[in-house]
Amino acid sequence: MRTVNARRMQQHACLADALREAAGTAPTGHVRRRVFIVGCPRSGTTLLQSLLHAHRQIRSLPETHFLPLLLGSEEHRRCDADRPRAPVARLRRWRRDLFARWSLVEPRRAARAWSFLRSLELPAHMPGQGRWRLGPQLRAFVHTLDAHALAMHKPIWVEKTPDHLFYIDHLSAAVDDARFIHVQREGRQVVGSLYRAAREHPGWRPFLSLEKCVDRWETAWRESERWRGDARHLHVSHDALVRAPGETLARVLAFLGCDADDTLWSRYRSMANGLIRADEPWKAGNLQPLRARDAFGDVLDASQRDWVESALATRAASRTVAHAPASTATRLTHTGIRVPHA
Repeated sequence: MRTVNARRMQQHACLADALREAAGTAPTGHVRRRVFIVGCPRSGTTLLQSLLHAHRQIRSLPETHFLPLLLGSEEHRRCDADRPRAPVARLRRWRRDLFARWSLVEPRRAARAWSFLRSLELPAHMPGQGRWRLGPQLRAFVHTLDAHALAMHKPIWVEKTPDHLFYIDHLSAAVDDARFIHVQREGRQVVGSLYRAAREHPGWRPFLSLEKCVDRWETAWRESERWRGDARHLHVSHDALVRAPGETLARVLAFLGCDADDTLWSRYRSMANGLIRADEPWKAGNLQPLRARDAFGDVLDASQRDWVESALATRAASRTVAHAPASTATRLTHTGIRVPHA
């Protein structure tokens, strides 16, 4: 077992080096596979998690939000118009970015992240040494999930926090054998589902802005596409999962090196209850029979649907012309659109 050299870790402030140094000391035990499900919220990540959790070899747990809590990053949630401009807010953002760049963790944030893990009844113990360093924090996090899975006699664990999509570099460096499953859903349906959650649940109120909904989906989509083609990443369509669940799940299980388990279909809905916290009523749909839902058509009125389709088309055009000649890009991106009132 290789021992971490504290002096070397101090010299290597680069994030990837620090994380790999910490990961080198993590015992693998009998955990065969470590899996992270990521994506945009309201894209079907909980549905896939519920199905995998019902497999006889797999253990999952409620969302841990570990890295967002640990690093305090919320940049991926914001539209450009919401980014901090006041001097104090910009200073806080600069400080947070500096900590992340040098692989440092604020003890206050670390205590909050570990307290949340303990609230999930996990065997969570914050590292006593190196608690200022991101590497030891992630190593202890992986140990916690390993211990949880092994206590349940499961060789594979699945952690599902959609926002961990934005921390894949951190997780890949810390967990050499990690696998990532990206759940992707058509933009209009995600926007409709986010907007419905905002109307029904106070915690989702920022998404009463359709612009925020579109921006949130677009940001996640772009980030997921960065990893397409990487052997450690699998992209799963929500539409395929709902319309052809058997075939789609078989592809996921093959990616994880798992045998088929036909019995999971009869128990996944009852087991899904254990993955949903009491303060997450918006996930209740995962306890219902598997079927396609039209969040876009059911939730938004005609003017809102027209605006969303126009906004998504404009975003798609921006992606298409990213490498086009300057004159073409200018002509396509000078179109303005107005946001209808919610």
